[in-house]
Order: sequence, then structure tokens, then C-alpha cells
Amino acid sequence: MKRAWINYVLDILMLLTAIVLGISSLLVWVVLPKGYSPQWLLWIAIHKWSGFALFAEAFVHIALHWRWLWTMTKKVLRR
Repeated sequence: MKRAWINYVLDILMLLTAIVLGISSLLVWVVLPKGYSPQWLLWIAIHKWSGFALFAEAFVHIALHWRWLWTMTKKVLRR
């Protein structure tokens, strides 16, 4: 697979995961009543796992772009 395709797929996954994370946040903290109802527990689990998935995807994203980040950081600090 070409690197550009890997970056594209990873970016789309991160976007979709961020959308799920945002929706679950809205449902858990605004829409659904607090407590231990099955719906609330389900959305808490979805929120936790999507948060973990986004963290893992961001870690991979940074690892794939590490050389670029290092180069840009050096350029910025030289100014």
C-alpha cells in the first residue's frame, strides 16, 4: 500500500471515530438521564472505547509523521 493511501485511510478512521466520540459525549452528558440504565451504560462503553480507539489512531498518526514533525519543530525553534 502506498503511504498516501495509508494516511488517507487513517485520517478517515480518525474522523469517524471522532464523530462517534462526539455523539456519545452528547448523548451521555446531555440527552440521556444519569444513572445506570442499560442505554446509559451502553453509551458510556461506546464513549470509552471510541476514546481509546482515537488515542491509538492518533499515536499511529504521529508515528507515521514523526520525521515531518521533528523537521518542522527544528525549523520553528530556529526562528
